[in-house]
Amino acid sequence: MTDFARPARRTIVCASAVLGSAALLTACGNGESAVESPEAQAIPTPSGEGQVLMTLADLPVGSRASAPATYPDGSSTAVMVYRADEKTVLAYSNKCTHQGCALSPKSPDENFYCACHGSKFNPADGTVVDGPAKGALGRYAAEIKGSDIVVYVTAEA
Repeated sequence: MTDFARPARRTIVCASAVLGSAALLTACGNGESAVESPEAQAIPTPSGEGQVLMTLADLPVGSRASAPATYPDGSSTAVMVYRADEKTVLAYSNKCTHQGCALSPKSPDENFYCACHGSKFNPADGTVVDGPAKGALGRYAAEIKGSDIVVYVTAEA
């Protein structure tokens, strides 16, 4: 019969905590932004076929929203939309420039918000208000046509 020393309960609990912490830190990445350009991107000119995302009534002046859209290849995405004034609507990629998490228009301080690591983006130009993200959001061309908000989703943003 062989005698094996059994690990103490404390050893097992500590080892589990260490392994869990290591896995969590690995999932968060190294903290670097995927995009490093802090300047706002130029507003693209509408081209190709636009998509109606919502009506003007769904997005009052000064408000933000997220809406589903389709890339030219048929895959799905979401677009962050901001209505600056009666005649201007702005559209952005919904991917945080830090590590690609989906953004939310719901933020108490009127910014686009990334719940993964807390980055905030100015809806008026897509620049970073608060990091860890360092790069501005990718932009899509958008316009008001009649009573609709139309966005031109491309693969570049």
